[in-house]
Amino acid sequence: MKNDESVFKELHLLMLPVTGRTLTFGNELVLVDNIGLKPDADPMSDFVATSYPFKLTFTLVMFCLRGFMRVRLNLREYVLAANDVLVTLPGYIGECLEVEPDTEVVVMGFAGNQLIGDYQSSMNMAFRKFLASTSLIHISQAEMDESMTLYRLMRAKLEQADYGFKLEAVEGYLQVFFYNGCQWIANHHRRPLRRVESRQQQLFEDFLELVQAHYTEQRSVGYYADRLCLTPKYLSHAILKASGRYANEWIRDYVILEAKALLKSGRYTVQQVGDQLNFPNASFFGKYFKAAVGCTPRRYMLQ
Repeated sequence: MKNDESVFKELHLLMLPVTGRTLTFGNELVLVDNIGLKPDADPMSDFVATSYPFKLTFTLVMFCLRGFMRVRLNLREYVLAANDVLVTLPGYIGECLEVEPDTEVVVMGFAGNQLIGDYQSSMNMAFRKFLASTSLIHISQAEMDESMTLYRLMRAKLEQADYGFKLEAVEGYLQVFFYNGCQWIANHHRRPLRRVESRQQQLFEDFLELVQAHYTEQRSVGYYADRLCLTPKYLSHAILKASGRYANEWIRDYVILEAKALLKSGRYTVQQVGDQLNFPNASFFGKYFKAAVGCTPRRYMLQ
């Protein structure tokens, strides 16, 4: 585990907690869990209960076996309980809000695409489209049992010192995980939705996908309305119906979350953060930040 002195850093693969249950495969894969560890001797607790937002630079899949965890990813709040699977992609900003002491999780982290591959691009795109709407998948007990069997078999191959085909074996197990995930998504989509709800939800998902891609450059509702071939008024009304919040609030909160993460990183000045978020000057950024947070960027950085 890397030793960084600042409160917030981008979360890199090898910064996942090192326990007696940690396995690494080169710089591409980390497997870690806290199964059977006592809460007071569980280094995972520091990892999942960090005080500040963190930005992931790798793909992370977390299986919750028991307990309770409340997290926020890209401003969306999720509650994990038994048989829940959380999937995050590089660039996600996460915050852990609450964790029960006896929570047991299994975490798989992947850096790059060498191990997980592209498989079939249409399925890969479907997976990413699903993750634009939610990072949480609830699976059955049988599906969780199968996942843990695959996890244990993969660990066993990595721990087998004289096994000469670890790369091929790991790629095979991860391919099964990927296609199982595609099946979980297919099962999810079979759940019926009323037509109106489905249209509003689809528009909300398309809007958030655009915001996640462009919020550092574009803060105008009009920009996103144009991209979706809608009027700003119609878009704001539709987003309010689907989410209970206006479109400009979602855009603002994405900008502020990124700003908070950058300010707490210890790497940038207030001016540099404003520049990265494409504000015309530090004064404009300061006013925007204070209106949303209630304090200046500098004061937040020093808290």
